[in-house]
Amino acid sequence: MNSLNTLYFPATAIHSPRLYPIFLLFQNVHLLSPVEDGKESPDSFIKSGFCQVHTPCPLGEERDRFLRLVADIKSGTDDYAARLSSLTLAAMTGPHQSVESERSIVRSLYGTQELPPQARGREELEKLWQARLVLAIGELLDQDEEEISVNLAELLDEEKLLFKELQGEDDKEEEENPFAELTRLEGSLRVNSTSNIKKRFKAWRTLFLAGEMEECGIFLADGMDSGDILLEMYQQKTGQQAPLVAGLELPVLVGWDNDEANTAVCKFTTNNSPFLTAIGETFAALISQTAMPDHPFEPAAAWEKLLAADFPAEQFGRIAIKFYHFQGLPCSTLMGKISGAQSAGNSGLLAVIG
Repeated sequence: MNSLNTLYFPATAIHSPRLYPIFLLFQNVHLLSPVEDGKESPDSFIKSGFCQVHTPCPLGEERDRFLRLVADIKSGTDDYAARLSSLTLAAMTGPHQSVESERSIVRSLYGTQELPPQARGREELEKLWQARLVLAIGELLDQDEEEISVNLAELLDEEKLLFKELQGEDDKEEEENPFAELTRLEGSLRVNSTSNIKKRFKAWRTLFLAGEMEECGIFLADGMDSGDILLEMYQQKTGQQAPLVAGLELPVLVGWDNDEANTAVCKFTTNNSPFLTAIGETFAALISQTAMPDHPFEPAAAWEKLLAADFPAEQFGRIAIKFYHFQGLPCSTLMGKISGAQSAGNSGLLAVIG
């Protein structure tokens, strides 16, 4: 299978059915989490080894306190949590982010106590705490958005079903087509603005730079707004645009819940293991090249044939995933992290969904 390390950004969790298809192509996806999990994850993709979660600079003794704070923010029953949520949202969405707001967030977290001493210094610790909050609240907003989207999609589907029954039309074909429902879900509530994504990316980058983890050859962006941030960073640093080197497609849907999707992914990856290994080697070859690849990306037609067997396009739909080549510049180095990847002559590969 494709065991090449892939880092997903800037979100910190995968909880939407529209993202499950990524595991067909990437079987070693890494996530950054603002707070460590204190128990075994119920996520079937994590249990199966498709997904790994990392927490740079774990909170340790402060973990439970942070989680209680996030829970209070989610429930909205505590004035203190509401004020803190308001400050954090202002940091995410406001046109300018004041220093006083940043410090207020951190002071709210620690109450009247002094910040604990850290080698990186008070200012860096404040930035890290704010980044955790921005990411945690961003995840809450994603979950709320997803829940509203699903409920709206179900409501629209019930409305259409009722209308068909009143007209005496046969809806059997539509019932067997999950893509029809997901199409409504996709368009119902995708309200993250470019400004919000940039704020979340800034927080995610702060968390990424704060810790150490194994090198990931591919950075995976959920959407062009997120991908554009890295593409602009590459252009500013090198003075040239990153070339588009490959394009593939994914099903829009492989399952409506975690377990259903995991079963479908496990079946697909088991049955197609040799091809997935070969495509992983193709990705690795692109990463090892510091110049524009000499040969075009070839597996696209074979990949589509494999997908058609288990996920026919007319039933499961298709969404594009594009690959950009950061010549001689690994993604982690572009982020500002010093690693051995650049000295080894590697390049970065950015994958963008949609």
